[in-house]
Amino acid sequence: MARSKFGDSMDIQELLRSAELDAEKTSAVIRVVVFVTLASVIFSADVSGGSSASIGVMIGVYGLGSILGLILAWRGVFHPRVPYLFVTFDVILVSAQILMLADLMGMGSSFTFALPAVGLIFVILVHASMRYRPWLVIYAAGLFLAVLNFGGLVFPQDQTITRGMRMMGQAGMGSLMLYQILPATLVVLAAFILFVTNRRTRALLMKSITQTNRAAKLSRYFSPNLANSLAEGNDAQLLAGRRVSAAVIFVDIRGFTSLGEAMTPEELSSFLSDFRNRLTRPIFELGGTVDKFIGDAIMAVFGTPIQRGDDAARAVNCALKILDAARVWSADRERLGKAPVEIGIGVHFGEVFAGALGGEQLLEYTVIGDTVNIAERLEGLSRTVGSPLVVSAALLDAAGEAQGKAQWRRLPSQQLKGHRQAIDAFCLEAPS
Repeated sequence: MARSKFGDSMDIQELLRSAELDAEKTSAVIRVVVFVTLASVIFSADVSGGSSASIGVMIGVYGLGSILGLILAWRGVFHPRVPYLFVTFDVILVSAQILMLADLMGMGSSFTFALPAVGLIFVILVHASMRYRPWLVIYAAGLFLAVLNFGGLVFPQDQTITRGMRMMGQAGMGSLMLYQILPATLVVLAAFILFVTNRRTRALLMKSITQTNRAAKLSRYFSPNLANSLAEGNDAQLLAGRRVSAAVIFVDIRGFTSLGEAMTPEELSSFLSDFRNRLTRPIFELGGTVDKFIGDAIMAVFGTPIQRGDDAARAVNCALKILDAARVWSADRERLGKAPVEIGIGVHFGEVFAGALGGEQLLEYTVIGDTVNIAERLEGLSRTVGSPLVVSAALLDAAGEAQGKAQWRRLPSQQLKGHRQAIDAFCLEAPS
């Protein structure tokens, strides 16, 4: 049991890493956009002197970092610490440029938040929230406040503005406090909201990954649509069982006994695996369910656990596609010098009981009823009527005009074993 849990954990972690890598690719592209935007804002201002050169250097460094992040992300280089490194890089450079711009414009650090470029702080916070790491947002906000607060020691506020505030008395000092405290409060509130949102997003991501992982594992043992129903927690409905109208398909290999006797156990195993892989593909593509494998036979159903209005038509098209797949498989075998393969198919449409049957330790989702028996008998009939496919008139009636582009030949009414009433049936005359 421990090994199973470990394996599940590894699968989930791999899926999470893939999602985080995709997020890092997106964030790398957005970092380039932020760089271009920041460069446009800075160089559109009227800057001159030594500070202009310093800002230009920082813009260049930020641009190089953005390109490096883009290259690493698209090459799949990822480590959990990488987002923190790039957020630190973003915050320090953006903060330094904002402080330099404020100093260059003679505003001092106290009025840093009055600059339009300060809006990039919130851009960086939103950018950090894209990585499915809630605490990364808190880290970015805290680092912003720390760097900008430290910037007040490096770039003290303008003395002329300070003297003006003092001349205005208490009201002036209150305005100064408002400029200093309110923007920091807004940053904290934005970080908190993004933190909560990011936690919910990550929780939803983990739920989606877990469900996808569970469905993938179940699909190794069940048909995809049945696996999805189980993964979504619809097992109570499946256990209850119900009567529905469905199309049942039986596929069987002709002459399997003689084929199997000429094979080694390894060859026989490979043969059956090839048979199931190739011939179940059309069933899954058209939304059907593989009810069970019975040796060299496949039983499939259209109409449960998911019901559609065109289940009968899907079953007809599926049977035709299975024949095509069998022809390709047989031709592939002949090219390899192996014996060709022929199959027989029987399809019927009618009422079945669908549900999970069995005991407390082992349950099997299946369909039972007269419809199943008739489909099996029709497959057996295909061996004697010179056609690989025999279907009931009930199936073609239910399919309506969507019977595929095949030519059907009506058979005499069939008195099938175990069925009291005669069955009207058709066989495939010639494929389209």
